[in-house]
Amino acid sequence: MTIARLGQQVRGRKPAGGESRGPGDGTTMYDPQYQQQYDIYGQPVPQQGGPQPQLFEDTSGQAYNNYGNQGYGGGVDYGYPNTRQGGQQGQQAYGAYPGNMPGPQIFQDPMVANMAMQYGQSLASQGREYMDKKIEKYVSTSQIKYYFAVDTHYVMKKLQLLLFPYTHTDWSVRYEQDTPVQPRHEVNAPDLYIPLMAVVTYILVAGLCLGLQKSCVTGDCPELLHRFSPDVLGMQASSALVWLVLEIFIILATLYVTAIQTHIKTLDLLAFSSYKYVGMIVSLLAGLVMDSLGYYGVLAYCSLSLVVFMFRTLRWQVQGSGGTMEAYSVGNKRRLYLLLFMSGLQPLMMWWLTHHLVA
Repeated sequence: MTIARLGQQVRGRKPAGGESRGPGDGTTMYDPQYQQQYDIYGQPVPQQGGPQPQLFEDTSGQAYNNYGNQGYGGGVDYGYPNTRQGGQQGQQAYGAYPGNMPGPQIFQDPMVANMAMQYGQSLASQGREYMDKKIEKYVSTSQIKYYFAVDTHYVMKKLQLLLFPYTHTDWSVRYEQDTPVQPRHEVNAPDLYIPLMAVVTYILVAGLCLGLQKSCVTGDCPELLHRFSPDVLGMQASSALVWLVLEIFIILATLYVTAIQTHIKTLDLLAFSSYKYVGMIVSLLAGLVMDSLGYYGVLAYCSLSLVVFMFRTLRWQVQGSGGTMEAYSVGNKRRLYLLLFMSGLQPLMMWWLTHHLVA
């Protein structure tokens, strides 16, 4: 009896200081209402359909916002200003971008500068490869290099051959494995270096001739004015280019109409048609020294020399059978007419492009 009464007292004992109450209300931990609102640890039980209580404070935003604002070496920004503090400290740091946008300071970073340089070099190489592919579709780069493979000895021998072709005997072009020898090793091979330099020199000499001449612009001529102006050089260059293209087009059209099969390439025609500018330059310089009489005398000699040079050189290109005249007598007069036409066209073009430059 005594033991049963003691157990009842222990089970019904209340904590010291009164009843145990739930947090914030008047219920005790033994009441059913308390057990529905709180768990065994005294924490509120989430209600269905209600907001979940936040057990811990969310500090992730603070951590990411403050991260990176310490700078290089501690204390300065990693390239971004501290926007929460007005950005003044961040803008003073190394590499900071005013207004939250990258500025010229970004190129002071060695890594960024190296990346930009590598990117620019890759773009340049891609552009060069693209242009090479486009040029290769029309003209082979190796062929162009062949026509500029010259040296000083070749240039001197070629100029002598253009002005004095009468003593030259061997007009054939040597070949190596079906490929013509480079001009530096074969004086009879065509090149584009001398024609290019001759065209540029012709334009400058033409400007000199016009600069030394005076003409009357108005009806009454109280004072003669010089014929030279900066626009004259452009006009002379355009005129020379147009007539050169027209001449090559006429020769190609003649080859097509007559159905003549030759070994002449388009660049060969360009080279042979441009050799006349050497004689034109000499004629204009003679006209400056000896007036019109010297001009016409030197022009006649240079024209005759060019006709001999063209006929003997192109004979190997057009005929293709040893270069002997017997080949023309065997029912093949069209090739002879073509040679005479191409050779006789040069003196006419020389006079047409220079006669207006002599007073």
